[in-house]
Amino acid sequence: MITVTSAVLVLCSFVALSSAVCTPDQWEGTEASIGGWATHKRNGLLKEYVRVAYDFTNKRSAAFLEYRNGEYSNKFRIVIKYEGEVGNLYVVDLKKDKCWTKKLDRPFRQACIPEKAKAVGDYYMGLKGGFKVSGFALEGERVSAFVSVQLIDNNQFVPVGEAVYGKLRKVDFVQNVGFIDITPGIQNATVFDVPKECEKKDDFTLAEELTRDHYILAI
Repeated sequence: MITVTSAVLVLCSFVALSSAVCTPDQWEGTEASIGGWATHKRNGLLKEYVRVAYDFTNKRSAAFLEYRNGEYSNKFRIVIKYEGEVGNLYVVDLKKDKCWTKKLDRPFRQACIPEKAKAVGDYYMGLKGGFKVSGFALEGERVSAFVSVQLIDNNQFVPVGEAVYGKLRKVDFVQNVGFIDITPGIQNATVFDVPKECEKKDDFTLAEELTRDHYILAI
């Protein structure tokens, strides 16, 4: 079976791109995604259901991830926390009760429309005249994306959808993410606590695989 890394959960070239139009600095919600991957000889289906909390003010994020890749399924808790310019990634395998950690040498990712993204116009989801969203397209060297957002004002938006596609580590992939039940603010800051499983000896083997910076808006 293809590894998590080979599928899509790796670093890519969209890190730290930002513009004046961003999500609120703090929000919570749910992301549901489906996608596929293919190599010369193999292919598969990816599914994710993620409860997320994003806090740009304090440079931290949290995700409770239900993940399926073909016959393989698992649940993970992922926490990113920064102290100054230094970040730490904590990944807990909730089935094995095991933690992996990694130091991050990149800035905390702000959820913004990249400056080089091209606005493709406004349209309505479902019934015309109903739920209005704005679309943006971004062509990258290895990964491209199309995102749709609901504008709050000239400076802020709520994410609605994100489709990413391209080729990473010789694996072609496409992934479509939908955002639901987005609410501003953080209701329970304990989701950002360092997981108790991570107080044990550090292991650096898995955390890089679950770095999710191929996304533009998704956490």
